[in-house]
Amino acid sequence: MAALSPLDKLMPRGYVRQMFCFPSTHADIINTLRAGLKGVVNDVPYLLSGILTSEDQKHISLSSPYQTLENLCYEQDLSDTVDYAAIKTQNFPPSAFTAPKIIPPDTQPPFPNPAPVFRASVSLVRGGFILCLAVHHCTTDITGFGALLKIWASYCRTGASAVARFDPSWLDRGALIERHSIPDVIAPTSIPRLLHVRGPDDYARLAGPASSPNDLRTGIFFFPQTKLQALKHAVNKHIASQGNAGWVSSGDILTALLWSAILAAEQVPSAAESDATTNQRDTSTIGFPVNFRSRFSPPLPLNYLGAAFVMTAATALRTDLISFATGAASSSDHALLDFTSTSKLAEIASTIRASLRSVDEQSVRDILTYLNTASSDHPPITLGPRHDGISIVSWADQAVYELDWGDTVGRCDAVRWPKLANKRYPIILPRIPSSTNGDEGGLEVIVSFNTQVFFKFEQSWPIKKFATTRCCS
Repeated sequence: MAALSPLDKLMPRGYVRQMFCFPSTHADIINTLRAGLKGVVNDVPYLLSGILTSEDQKHISLSSPYQTLENLCYEQDLSDTVDYAAIKTQNFPPSAFTAPKIIPPDTQPPFPNPAPVFRASVSLVRGGFILCLAVHHCTTDITGFGALLKIWASYCRTGASAVARFDPSWLDRGALIERHSIPDVIAPTSIPRLLHVRGPDDYARLAGPASSPNDLRTGIFFFPQTKLQALKHAVNKHIASQGNAGWVSSGDILTALLWSAILAAEQVPSAAESDATTNQRDTSTIGFPVNFRSRFSPPLPLNYLGAAFVMTAATALRTDLISFATGAASSSDHALLDFTSTSKLAEIASTIRASLRSVDEQSVRDILTYLNTASSDHPPITLGPRHDGISIVSWADQAVYELDWGDTVGRCDAVRWPKLANKRYPIILPRIPSSTNGDEGGLEVIVSFNTQVFFKFEQSWPIKKFATTRCCS
């Protein structure tokens, strides 16, 4: 039986969940998905297990397998209530995914104990189907989640004869356990910089939002790749013109845009009118995950199925962020950005890039050594440095749209979440590639805010200038 690594045990005690929209109406969809899932379970047996939580909630472990293949995949027919062509016309709005049982049983609070590692539901609708997949976060991260999708798609495409689609090394958590728990390894004398002891602010965030669910809006915004690339080119050109050797990615640019738009939307009016000197000292710190598979030595497999990310943080002046989100609107409609706005964006994006670069092999090993050698009664630990509660998560590299599930299942049209009952800062959804029929590629971003903040976010300059609203519910 596979063992959880200490890093797995720090993951949120819930599920990584996504919904995939397919236009296939083939009569053999269910059988093909179930046959493919049988292959996945043969490769990854602990999908039949569950996550056991101790009575005091402090300790978790992976149970022995106690389920059958039939337990893992639920099916239902929603063809009388959901029309695929209609929701596609509306860009698959979050409100389209609220039907009962469209989310697999046992994957929403309160969870059973043990909580199943894996659950899937297949909802047949008029003109297509919706696959909802939920995997317990204490066994994987979004990259591992994507690897499970690859395995499943492979078996659906090629059946039981699938060859070289899976490597047992993807299951091996040893690199995150053994080397860092041997007796002569000296634990760090203080908590590593990429961890912190959970405090009242962390518990307050876990407790949920103050807003009523009825006052929350879930929206999806689309950023065309051409605009992000143009921004990246302009910012990197500016960085080079200042004699700096650094660079930023389009992902750094998008994070900077979202960060500034959030602060502008959530700004309290009285704060905007406060003393300017005080404002200059006021900073904002955000958290975001970093996949360290390739940063390890030797590198972990790219399709490693366990959790292999840490959280880092970036800090910038709140006034810089808000002034970019509001002041940049004065630039000419014909110009991408004026010099001042380009300079501010370069500074913010470079701060994000520097934070990403700071996650190296040694910082990860410090975390692993600390977790593997810490006493069982150490205070609750949370991934990442402390931040202000804003986190921006990216699933951009998941490559969902590139997966070929075979003639029966087909290819995915959209990746979605249902309308959310809680506030949610941006999640960057899997990258949409450019299509052969001329559809432009880019990135979708899902958020959930109360109505007032949502409107301000949607109307902020970074969103209006570089994104379009796909749908909201």
